[in-house]
This record gives sequence, C-alpha cells and structure tokens, in this order.
Amino acid sequence: MKNKRTKSKDKLTLKQRRFCDYYLECFGNATQAVIKAGYNISKKNGTPDRNLAKSIASENLTKPDIVKYLQKGLEATGFNDKAIMKQHLFLINQFSNLSIKAKAIDMYYKKAGAYVPEKPISEAERRKFEISDDQLKRILSD
Repeated sequence: MKNKRTKSKDKLTLKQRRFCDYYLECFGNATQAVIKAGYNISKKNGTPDRNLAKSIASENLTKPDIVKYLQKGLEATGFNDKAIMKQHLFLINQFSNLSIKAKAIDMYYKKAGAYVPEKPISEAERRKFEISDDQLKRILSD
C-alpha cells in the first residue's frame, strides 16, 4: 500500500497536489478545494465541516511549496504578470470613463512596482500627530 505522506519531486503530498488542482479548478475557492481533495473534515453526520476546511485551506496557502505549485498552474493557464499588465493597458486605452482609467492606471503602476511601499507608522509616531479635544478647541477658537 502506498504511503499517503510520500512526497514527489516538488515536495507535495498527493492530498496537497489534489488541493492545488482543485483550487485552480474551483477558481480560487480554497475551502471547496479542501473538501474535494479529500481531507478528513467530516462531521459526525457526514457533512463537511466548512470551518475546518477553511482553516486547512488557509494553512495550505501559506506553505511555500503549495504556493509555488499554484503559481506554476496559474502561469500555465495564461494568468501571469504579462497577461495582467496587458489587461490593465487595455482598460487604460479602451475606456473613456476616467474613473475606470484612473483605477487601471493605479493598478498598473502598483503591479509595475512604481509606488514606494507604505511604511507602517509606529505607535509613537502616530501619537505625535494626535491632538486632544482641548487643543482642537483652542485651534478652532483662534
């Protein structure tokens, strides 16, 4: 009998590989992919425990080997950076609606890495900009 824990060259168990394949088939519905892949998540009455499935799905999507396998699968179907950039360019050039264009341009620049990543503000930094009610009243009364 085959050991279910045996890993292939891409370091995924059979169940993890099935999860990935169903994830791609279900258009990113990870909970449904866990259920279809055959993880042991049944309640006593035989129905799938969706909360447990969601938890397993969330954990699976943090595993580097699974993410790598999914990225390869998405690229194989044409869902890659180049295709996404083409779609953004299409939106920018095709629509006369300025709000759609602005959103597409924003997404395009984010994807291209043109924006500096936001730096989280520390608690001490945030406090520098806080004003009390008394200070606000004084400012407004001036």
